[in-house]
Amino acid sequence: MHLSPLHRTAAALSLALLVTACGDSAGPTESDVSAAVATATTLDIATVAGDAAKEDVETFRVNRGAFGIGQTLDFERFSRWDPCPYVVASSRFVCAERTRGPFTYARSYAYANAAGAAMNAFSPTLTAAANFKWSISGTITKTRWSGSVSRNRDLTFSGLNANSLAITVNGTGSGERQRTVFLRDSAGPNGLTREYTMDASLVIKNVVTSAIPLPDAYPASGTITRDYSVTRTDATNGTTTTTRNSVVTFNGTALVSLVVNGKEFILNLDTGAVTPKSA
Repeated sequence: MHLSPLHRTAAALSLALLVTACGDSAGPTESDVSAAVATATTLDIATVAGDAAKEDVETFRVNRGAFGIGQTLDFERFSRWDPCPYVVASSRFVCAERTRGPFTYARSYAYANAAGAAMNAFSPTLTAAANFKWSISGTITKTRWSGSVSRNRDLTFSGLNANSLAITVNGTGSGERQRTVFLRDSAGPNGLTREYTMDASLVIKNVVTSAIPLPDAYPASGTITRDYSVTRTDATNGTTTTTRNSVVTFNGTALVSLVVNGKEFILNLDTGAVTPKSA
């Protein structure tokens, strides 16, 4: 199959994902594989998207420490908030790379006043917004799947002032890569190992988080959208290409909606578990 320059670029930046599932026909596009294979692919990508969204929420909670919001919860992939040195040349606080368990991450952040001017310290009365840039890489080990991951985020927190009860997060991310092995049923539509290469982009839109020290607070509203370009290879179907769109919608609880190409799942923000929503 001839790949356009766009697909070649996506492949160069892609991640490799191994998943157990099955199919019953071969072909260069998803239209040539069975419905069971397409359904299994959607579930596996939902699992990856759910893990990424749980990690997104963890970054929201860590970053709240930059505004003096106390943190009593421990984080799976990030250490609790600690301040970093201010670099005049970039008008940003640049942090040293850190490791927590199997994850390595780096971050920087910047404060701005209402006029958009950079600030060299946070002020509860004058700071209006803050920007955070994160990169994280490492390995994931779950009950039924494991693998390696690399993600990047550029987040802006707005609505910061002494009287605010909520903070709004907007942001983007690109170049997400993942190499994963799913261990599912030994038979049925999840019984065949599949290899994926993916390139994912991220949009965080109007996610509202608490501005008061509630350790178990979940985002009250807003969405996280990821678009995946996927090349899948398995022994039965050969190499096929497809795309998936995932949208997480927050509701103030740990159980939120995750929709992948019209199929709705329930994501548990505490565990990262993704389950199909009952009809």
